[in-house]
Amino acid sequence: MAHEFVMRLITPTGVMFDGPVREVDAVNPIGEFGVLADHVDYITALSPGILTITRPDGARNQFLVSGGLAEVKDGAMTVLADEAETPRVVDEAELAAAMQRAEEALAAISLYDVAYAEAAEDVARLRARIRASEMARNPASS
Repeated sequence: MAHEFVMRLITPTGVMFDGPVREVDAVNPIGEFGVLADHVDYITALSPGILTITRPDGARNQFLVSGGLAEVKDGAMTVLADEAETPRVVDEAELAAAMQRAEEALAAISLYDVAYAEAAEDVARLRARIRASEMARNPASS
């Protein structure tokens, strides 16, 4: 039997997941990280990306999160996401155009400009949305 722990995914609109899990994978500013049962207490910011929950039976739930916080404490994990949704297929041309606009806007801003962080976050969100759309289009490859 695999070790389990309780995981909660909460957004401003409500609880999206609450139950036992075997593993959680997410993205923070340093890169991807995973959490298993008996993980050391840990808190981190979340970056836009895919949050993957592996349930005890091996089934997986995936959510596109736009950022937030993740905390592992006393054998349980809580994710407070700014926004979360299940990956869905979106129009590739629309996404490509939005990504081009976001990258052009980022390239036109100085690193020292106060708007730089927001422009970089827009690019990160779009990259995550593209990955989520690819996952929804090809579920076997995720």
